[in-house]
Amino acid sequence: MSRHSRSGNMDAVLRQRHVSRLLLQGAGWASASLLTGVLAILGPSKADAQTLTISHLAGTLGGGGATDGIGAEARFLHPVGVAVDPSGTVYVADLGNYTIRKIAVGGATTTLAGLPGARGSSDGTGSNARFSTPYGVAADSAGAVYVADMYNHAIRKITPAGVVTTLAGGTQGSADGIGITARFDNPRGVAVDSAGNVYVADQGNHTIRKITATGTVTTL
Repeated sequence: MSRHSRSGNMDAVLRQRHVSRLLLQGAGWASASLLTGVLAILGPSKADAQTLTISHLAGTLGGGGATDGIGAEARFLHPVGVAVDPSGTVYVADLGNYTIRKIAVGGATTTLAGLPGARGSSDGTGSNARFSTPYGVAADSAGAVYVADMYNHAIRKITPAGVVTTLAGGTQGSADGIGITARFDNPRGVAVDSAGNVYVADQGNHTIRKITATGTVTTL
């Protein structure tokens, strides 16, 4: 096997491992290793370790785009964040399209919020909303989705009906506060707990921030 072929195969494995790890972490699992397409995962304890075979959920390798559809019919453009809600619905931060995509359990992909190719910061419903750099994504038990909109320096919230609002931030800085009075600097990662508190990896400020359900931001 040539050096180029080995490099190409390794790139494919790393891409698969990255996608698989994201999906499993969103579901509460952490990946341990990947070998010949079989992923060994660790659950809450080593006693729960098991082996899963990775299957194709949506999109096509190398086929970038913005099309909704079922399974391989769908297209994404640089998806970087993924989360899974308790019902098994998957949410994707489709960075290159400036959208948040939703994948049903059966594999049907739809665009939950944002408009492909349209970058901005507007709140709104569905395709009327705008994102700048949707990076991290999290989902709570009620079906609400939280987005770390990195270059808008904001945390956005999307209801199950696709209504997008700015939960906190919107201006670059480092201030705690309520709602849009708070400041973030390139927030990249986001998570939500069972009480509705949102946790943010505030990359540019080198801090972890907490947002309560009422929108109060503090620095942990």
